[in-house]
Amino acid sequence: MKRYLAFLWLALFIVMSTTTTTVQAHAGLMGSQPKDGEVLQANPGQISLRFTEALEPDLVAVHLYDWNGDEVQLNRPTLQPGDASQLNAQLPELSEGTYVAIVSVVSEDGHPVEERVSFSIGHKSATVIDPTEKKTDNSYLIVYRYLAQGIILLGGGLYLLAWRGQRYGLPAFSQLLGIGRQIGWGLALVGLVFLWFLYDEALTAVSLTDSLWQGNWSLLMQSPFAIMLLVSFALLILLAIPGMMTGWYVALWLVLICAQAFGGHAWGISPVWVSITLRLLHVLTVSIWMGALIYLWLTFKHSERGNEPFKQFFLRTVTIASVLAVLTGLVMLAVQTNVVSILQSSLTWSYLLYVKVASVCVMLAIAYRQTKRWRKTNGLQAKLLRWEILFGIVAILAGLWMSQINYPTASTETTATTETTVTNQHNH
Repeated sequence: MKRYLAFLWLALFIVMSTTTTTVQAHAGLMGSQPKDGEVLQANPGQISLRFTEALEPDLVAVHLYDWNGDEVQLNRPTLQPGDASQLNAQLPELSEGTYVAIVSVVSEDGHPVEERVSFSIGHKSATVIDPTEKKTDNSYLIVYRYLAQGIILLGGGLYLLAWRGQRYGLPAFSQLLGIGRQIGWGLALVGLVFLWFLYDEALTAVSLTDSLWQGNWSLLMQSPFAIMLLVSFALLILLAIPGMMTGWYVALWLVLICAQAFGGHAWGISPVWVSITLRLLHVLTVSIWMGALIYLWLTFKHSERGNEPFKQFFLRTVTIASVLAVLTGLVMLAVQTNVVSILQSSLTWSYLLYVKVASVCVMLAIAYRQTKRWRKTNGLQAKLLRWEILFGIVAILAGLWMSQINYPTASTETTATTETTVTNQHNH
């Protein structure tokens, strides 16, 4: 264990000391011309909006509405040459009154973002009808992401532990779950399909479904979240092929788990390879950690007593996985934001972080007590094990939610518009 920890600290030291990270939450509106609420004497000719990071050129849209809620037709917006973080939309002839621009963009990490800017020409209208276009309801998006990715992370970790557990005479994955395997597979597949269409609905500029049917991969590649969904769907289909060698399923599960690391803030930090490496390690170790706990719970009667080799394997696996999960989580936190930003922020992300940290602390406390008891008396408490799994699931759900929304940074914590982000997934 000391050798593992020494190697881990050395690897993290090398990563942190040889790279310089540039932190960016996914695109948030920094400013606009005209400014929000500004009263102009004449038509400005165009509306320009600057975001915190580069935008994807084919995934932007601007809709303009007058004070009656009627849409004013605009030409397709463009990005500023040499500065992909600025969006420009030419304005036609406009009468005096108040206008509302609804801007939909997708940042480099695949997150859809919606912002509203209002301005007036000549004078403010006495009555301004809210535009008929409403923000996308992302509650269903979050639910289906929990369903699909939660099953993948928990199921993948459980499969890997069951695969190793057979060496110690314990039940295989199929023996433990039975028909539950097919049910979980079906739920994950359905979750991915609904997640795709809900995410596609959030992108007002284009239709990813149409792009998929047309084979427009250059556009699809602009959204890492969409690619993650497609890859996950394909891997689940491959998992359903019966009669393959064990290594086939092990490899597919490993790739499927790791694929979930590409749907959140993986692309929001430069250099990207640092972010990807940290997220891959974090997602994989969290999956193994939770899979090990669920496997122990399902094989409780077989593994609690009289199986010393499995006990040593389990404790070693959980210790390494939990240490790596906690450390990679801390390093990701350090390179994404800072303690001051978190404590001063009122963003949902900060409160979710508190929930995740509290849940992990409870898990570690229970694990410490269970380990001492298991080593001394060769016995475990099933009730405590269930509580440990429950808090682990809470931590995973909080983490998935955090990967979909803006995190606090020095440039975003003071802007209320940050919370107008339309979440996807989610995706960090």
